[in-house]
Formats: sequence, C-alpha cells, structure tokens
Amino acid sequence: MMRLWVELGGVRYEVDALSPVELAQPLNFYGEQPQAFGLGRAQARAVEGGDFVGDVRRGGSVNCESIELIAHGHGTHTEGVGHISAERVPVGDLAPDPLLPAVLLRVTTRSLAESGDSSQGKSAPDDRVICTAELRAALSRADVAPAFCRAIVIATSGQGAAAPLRDYSATNPAYLSAEAVAWLLEQGCEHLLIDLPSIDREDDGGTTPAHRAYFELDADAGPTDAGRRRTITEFIDVPKPACEGAYFLSLRFARFVLDASPSRPILYRARPFDETP
Repeated sequence: MMRLWVELGGVRYEVDALSPVELAQPLNFYGEQPQAFGLGRAQARAVEGGDFVGDVRRGGSVNCESIELIAHGHGTHTEGVGHISAERVPVGDLAPDPLLPAVLLRVTTRSLAESGDSSQGKSAPDDRVICTAELRAALSRADVAPAFCRAIVIATSGQGAAAPLRDYSATNPAYLSAEAVAWLLEQGCEHLLIDLPSIDREDDGGTTPAHRAYFELDADAGPTDAGRRRTITEFIDVPKPACEGAYFLSLRFARFVLDASPSRPILYRARPFDETP
C-alpha cells in the first residue's frame, strides 16, 4: 500500500490518496450539462473533410471531434486575474504546487439584508449571499491549522445554492459579499473554489466587484503580484459525504493562453501522520 505524507508548519500529515474527492462536474456534450449566463450548450461535432469523417459509427477509422465550449459557462473551470484585467494574463502560465493545503467549508446562504454584509456592486436586499458569519462559523467547525487556508473550498446550501448539472441562467444564484471576500484574503487564501457559477452576482452591472477585490486589481496600476498568483475555480461539485476540514488539493487545468480553462480539482483528506505502517 502506498503511503504519502506532507510536512506543513512543522507537523506531518498523511494524505489519503486512496479516497480522492472529485470536485469537477462532468461535461457531457451529448446529454445533461451544467450551464450559466444564457450561453447555451457546449457542443461537439465529428470532424469532416473529403472522405474523412471522425466518427467510427459512421464508417470513420477514428473518432475525432471539434468542440465548442465557453469555460465560464460550461462547467468546472479555473480563472486568473486575466479574466478581468486589460492585460492578457494567461491562466495556463500558473502552476500551483502539486498538493496545496486546503480547507473545505460548508455554508448556508443568507439574504443580503439578513447577513449584515454588503455588496459593492448591483444588489437587492433579498439576494442570497455567502457571508462572513457563515464562513467564520464553518472555519471554526473545521478546526484546522491556518496554513490550510491557502486554498479554501466552499460548498453551499439553502436558497440560491448549488445543484449539480443545473442551468443557472436567469436564476440569480448566491454570490460572495464584499466582507466575505475581504475575510478570505485575511485568511491567506490564494486559491478559491466554489460550487456556484461565479463569485459575483449574475447581473452585477458589469462591475465584477468580488473578482476585483479578490484579485486586488487596480484600474490604473493593473494586477498586483499577489493577485497574479491567485486563482478562482467556479462551478465545482462537492459530494455530500465530504466533511468539513483539512485536505490537500490537486488543482490542474489545460495550459491555455486564455483567461480561463476547464479544470479538474481533486481533494485528498489530510490526517495526522501515524508512524505505524
């Protein structure tokens, strides 16, 4: 049996490599698929040209398909500051460590009015938000060393929360309050993962306040060094059996020279290291 351990902050943790927690939603080009922002379906078509057809069922020698998708609206994807900056900063140039310390938090959405938090963009009192009170309570329950907050994984419940393989278009799903973003940065979060299609309001008036705060984007000075290193992974699916607490995260995505890429994040439970073989 393979055993893998990681030393973090002078403490050894065992990585449960035999029980991975898959966070990526499947993207079925021919069936049900996650969607958002009214972008329609992701599509795949057999390549055709001359006597060639890229479909074995139609007599072709191989299967070869052309795909059309929009990373931000068709399933699990990772983005960098290039998503909102005038400077084209490719997400594919980022290379997170093979295993990132991470904490999984489960929160219930609240109305913006009830939460006591605020939004820097377009909002309404009955909007559902992820607020600081819920995040603080979840982190307290998780009871992890601060170093595990380098990557924070958020699973939502309640109104406006996530549902696998759902079309979120025109549903105004929950989003992060301004105070929640500030709290995440205070914890040292460099990689944020969430099960909603965006950390911002579906109709934010074109201001993307949560993204801009998280990436610390200055309209005049451009991205900061810290902002350039950060990522946001949206549209994940956190399995219900996965419990709050400490994990190690494998975050991998295509080396696209674009602002975002489909991605496949995987969590591995972190446990205190036991010397017994």
